Amino acid sequence: MTETQAIFANDVEDGDSGVEPGDASSVSNIEVGSLVEIRRSSIYAHGVVLGHSYMNGRMWHLSLISTGEVIQHVESDVYIEVPRIADRDLALRAGTSATPMDRVETNARVEILKYLREAEREINKAFMVIGRKNAALYPHVRARHPDEWGSVSLSEAAKLVCDYRPESWPTLFATHKYIMGRPIEFVPHMQSQRLALTYDVRPENHVVKLQRVVDMVRQRSPELEAFIEKARDLILTAREKVSESWDEPPSRVVVKDVTFSTDDRTILDVLHLALRRTRNTCIDPFSGVVTSIIKRIGLHAHKMVDDVCLRQFLIEMGEMAPWEDIVTQRKELNLDLTPDEESQRARNEHALVKRSLSLLRPSRAKGKQPLGPEDFYDRDPVEHLRHDFGSLPVYVIDDVSAEELDDGLSVEPVLNEPGSAWIHVHIADPTVILPPTHIISEAARRMGSSAYFIHRTWPMLPPSLTHDRLSLGSHSRKGEPEPVLTFSFKINAEGNMVDYDVKAGLIRNVKRVDYDSVDRLLGNGGVQFGYPFEAPQTPEISHVPVLESKDVENMRLMDDLTRKFRQRNRRTLNPFVFSAPSGTLVATAKPIHGAPTTPAWNASYYRGFPNLTYQVYSQKTMERGSRLLVADCMKTASRVASRWFAAKGVPMLRRSARPPIALEDNRDIERLIAKMDEDGFVDHTELLQTKLHIPPVEYILKPGMHWSMGIPEGEGYVRVTSPLRRYNDLVAHWQIKDVLLRPKASTRPFTPGWLTTYATEVLEYEKLWKHSDRSHRMQWTLMYIKRFLDHPNPPSDRVDPLQSLSAYITESGRKRDLLTNVFQCHIPSLGLPATIITPRTTDIPVGQYVNVRVKDIQVGLKALFMVELCGDA
Repeated sequence: MTETQAIFANDVEDGDSGVEPGDASSVSNIEVGSLVEIRRSSIYAHGVVLGHSYMNGRMWHLSLISTGEVIQHVESDVYIEVPRIADRDLALRAGTSATPMDRVETNARVEILKYLREAEREINKAFMVIGRKNAALYPHVRARHPDEWGSVSLSEAAKLVCDYRPESWPTLFATHKYIMGRPIEFVPHMQSQRLALTYDVRPENHVVKLQRVVDMVRQRSPELEAFIEKARDLILTAREKVSESWDEPPSRVVVKDVTFSTDDRTILDVLHLALRRTRNTCIDPFSGVVTSIIKRIGLHAHKMVDDVCLRQFLIEMGEMAPWEDIVTQRKELNLDLTPDEESQRARNEHALVKRSLSLLRPSRAKGKQPLGPEDFYDRDPVEHLRHDFGSLPVYVIDDVSAEELDDGLSVEPVLNEPGSAWIHVHIADPTVILPPTHIISEAARRMGSSAYFIHRTWPMLPPSLTHDRLSLGSHSRKGEPEPVLTFSFKINAEGNMVDYDVKAGLIRNVKRVDYDSVDRLLGNGGVQFGYPFEAPQTPEISHVPVLESKDVENMRLMDDLTRKFRQRNRRTLNPFVFSAPSGTLVATAKPIHGAPTTPAWNASYYRGFPNLTYQVYSQKTMERGSRLLVADCMKTASRVASRWFAAKGVPMLRRSARPPIALEDNRDIERLIAKMDEDGFVDHTELLQTKLHIPPVEYILKPGMHWSMGIPEGEGYVRVTSPLRRYNDLVAHWQIKDVLLRPKASTRPFTPGWLTTYATEVLEYEKLWKHSDRSHRMQWTLMYIKRFLDHPNPPSDRVDPLQSLSAYITESGRKRDLLTNVFQCHIPSLGLPATIITPRTTDIPVGQYVNVRVKDIQVGLKALFMVELCGDA
């Protein structure tokens, strides 16, 4: 393997050593025969795609580059492409092995190299044209406000830097090369540059500050020397305070007699900017100044100056809290980091809700006048169609701490049909006042969903609206009926769904109860979390609400019916699911804020740390008792919605997933099915030892299969149960309302074309939030473990789960360097992925358990858990 091949094969962009094999699976849409540019940091090459390969849960691409090497790389390495630069059959004849296997492959590669080198000549000619024009792109595309980011598409940039055929592919490639050569000014798209073909443009003030600090470093300016002296004193003081305040609650202490000058603040601002997530395929324009400054201070000499070191430096300078969450600071998430009570965005949002509510005039009909961007519906659009459920009890079952309550359950036995009953899933109805044209709706679409993090929650809809008007129970507290959308299904004694309905409803008898209380009432055991850092203890008994015997009877009936339906349903497709333990933290008090979001002119230091509880859980341990009851009802409501849309002939997006594909041996799937337990779970290690491709989730218009849920082709699954938390569900609610109001209409608010475009948007949001959530939880759990290990005076009686760790291998070993291999593993007792570095001679099969001990924990832009082998496997 050449050096270039090793660089691309061993370093996956933002690769997670996670335990969900479907995460990185994707159906490649880079065609064989396409011309591509692939990048890793300062190394880039042009190539022609020869084929694809699925390994270790990832789709890899195999491209022939102009040196004659075949490079194995991931899709995110591809920044720009031209489809079909070479004939598909010719590319397939070239093979994908490192060296040609026969004369046919050799001849095909020679022919492809001719196309490739001609393409590179065309790109270089276009680049020379751009150079001769000598146009400065940045001043034309930066944002008007000096602190705001801008953006520019590749096609727009090409027109600004090149007069000759700016729309041609050689000019686009050359323009891309021009932009990538200016990392101080431009940043490629974080998720997928190849699809977006859009670049972020750095704020003018960021560029100016960076250039100013670069000059300071080069000139060894007095201002920089003064900062270095000040930094040394602050860091030494901070290290003293950390040890003495280790077990205190979190606090920030301002040092009033130490102030920062304008130049100090500029240096600190640049160091903050350097600690921002970037693609590891790009050159980092901040790395040089960061390394120079931290090395000059001289208090981190034993460490490599990387993002881990920079994070620690900013903490010791009082610029970041030791518990600071880096993931939620990511630009692409666009989260308001300011505390709600200080946030201008929160104030504006609250004022908007207040204004929109003040415009409501039930007596004044707007008639045919279109709604403005701040107009709520003056009256409930389907008020005259609502079914009144009267005094029927509706059970809102959730966590004690839950605030956005968007679902409730009720049950009605069917007279003269023993064992049959209707289960009604009542969903909060924000569309009773919220139209799709409202500013709040547009903001919800941009966010995609509420964001739930360990330290803080960012709701999709304004809390002043959800808590007071939209969350289930908000009307009941005022003695008013609750408007809902109700998804009903009739289950017979054999566990079959024999009827269904969707209607707008009113509920009046809402009873809130928590999961644990329902589990105790039903005597079904409930969920058992693991607490690896705590001694075993008797579970705390929470308050069991006073419910009538009829309520307990109703819950038992729903539990019995959903269990029968689940068992019947599993026989349809016989799906299996794996369950790997996951670690997370639970905060005693939320929100937990980090450092001030505005630059501080006085130095500060931090004391203590938030009170957190380490929890381990899995899908298998969570899908039990009342949680399983609620989850089953929500899934079935989404199936009902899909059936209803199909019966009405109305377009809507379905969430679909195909069954696994055996890549080598078709009997692998049969073996896993044979090893399922009664609930359909298989051991994760068993799954890892099979060669399966898990197709990715899709959003499609037809009622497609959702294999893992046992939903067959032709039925489908439409998400409708979380309209307070997911924009996709809001879209479904608006579409349902339109059908209820205009059953015979030929057009709908959301057309097939709009929904198809939106499907791509939904997948991108889900990928972004899922990756961010996993990175966030990894960061916090490793911060917790690192503090546990670094405790200056640990109690003698504390539980230490790190003394004996067992892990199983999740990926085949890969070459790390000339002397070592690297293996990915998972540690069930901690619920965490980890990396093992071993000598090159070590070979451990996937799925095998090994004994490991902690070697290193790195918390930076990405958190890494490094372990080493110990003892016998």
